[in-house]
Amino acid sequence: VRSANAAGLSVVLQIHTCGGYLNKDKEYVYCGEYDIKEHKKNLVEQLAQCDVILEMVKKGGFVNVHAGMDSWSLEDSIQFLTFALKEENRYPFKVTFETHRQRLFHNPFQTRDILNHPSIANSDLKLNADLSHWYLSCERILDIHEPRDAPWWPEVLQMVRKRCGYTHCRLGSAECPQLADPSAPECSADVQLQLNTCTMLWQAQLDRQEEVWSCPEFGPQPYMPSMPHTQEDVSSLSQAVYWTRGKMEQKFKAQCTQYW
Repeated sequence: VRSANAAGLSVVLQIHTCGGYLNKDKEYVYCGEYDIKEHKKNLVEQLAQCDVILEMVKKGGFVNVHAGMDSWSLEDSIQFLTFALKEENRYPFKVTFETHRQRLFHNPFQTRDILNHPSIANSDLKLNADLSHWYLSCERILDIHEPRDAPWWPEVLQMVRKRCGYTHCRLGSAECPQLADPSAPECSADVQLQLNTCTMLWQAQLDRQEEVWSCPEFGPQPYMPSMPHTQEDVSSLSQAVYWTRGKMEQKFKAQCTQYW
């Protein structure tokens, strides 16, 4: 908080319902509970903690949530999200729900079913679009012009555009959530397609006269591929972040110039 205030920055707080902690053996647990009641309880606790933190940040911010379980039924997912939206309304900050593997919005098809449900369709639910997870789960970079994707992907992408309040612009591939070096020429086609999709999401936020929040979210291992035996990174994480940020800025300025 002190660092953010000193730099004049807003913050994005991230919470994981029933996860994001170290167990007794000091092992990281991404999601350690199936019970919906426990996820509800944990969400309530963590949103309250976020409220305290954001009150101390002069520039404010919002909360991004890795919510629920990929194995829940549609009915269970709707029950949790209906509860979560009511909890969100108790606070002044924005809450986004990330499209992340192992969680509620782990693939585009589950997401489509949730967003089309009568209890959610007319809600203010907001998404953090980290589509690298969908590209991996579908084993392809989704393309509105590709014959196998054209019948359904434009509809789902429009749903995401309507609700997108944040984007994680991680650049991945059909076989991994994160390219080790997105500047490599062999990655150029996939990179451009993903940046084009991100641009559509940014434009939707601008059309709603919203601030555009986007992050070149490249992470360390295990997101960063490593060498066998030595476990050394195969590429520079910082260079991947800076290169992607530069491409994001170029794309935004080139295609959203009327807003600058």
